[in-house]
Amino acid sequence: MQIKGQRKELPKYISHNEVLDILAKAKKTRYRDYILLLVLTRTGMRVSDIVEFRKRDIVEGTIVIRQGKGKKDRVVPLEDELGNILGLFVDRIPPNRKVFSIGSRQIRNIVYKYRPDIHPHTLRHSFAVHCLKNGMSLRALQMILGHNNLNTTQIYLDLSGEDIKEEYKKVKW
Repeated sequence: MQIKGQRKELPKYISHNEVLDILAKAKKTRYRDYILLLVLTRTGMRVSDIVEFRKRDIVEGTIVIRQGKGKKDRVVPLEDELGNILGLFVDRIPPNRKVFSIGSRQIRNIVYKYRPDIHPHTLRHSFAVHCLKNGMSLRALQMILGHNNLNTTQIYLDLSGEDIKEEYKKVKW
């Protein structure tokens, strides 16, 4: 329970290098797992979004999330490499078919297979932190994540002790 006025704790996330390690392992093991993890780590999509993700939702360099959390639609940009990989992956499936055709438990199991100490939502948090560390505006991140309130997105501005050390090292004395 959170007491009024107290700040929420920074959600657990993993570093960009740890994300790359997971992706490298998946790429060597199973291509579908690799693509699923790539989508999770480069879009910040929720597991429920992935479960409902259909080929028709890939539109002009974006993924359209239809009736996501809170019954809201939103648009998530796709960077070129992921767009190309997804295009090849879904090439032969009908537009209304789900891209992955798996449930939330299976998605959890895939994440655990490559990193047993994290949850799929950890990858969403990692995406958010990575975006902010690389200069994305808080407002743009809010729109991508589908948060109603900017305060929900602001939690990612808090830095861990390790992040603070990294930032301090960047200072030229």
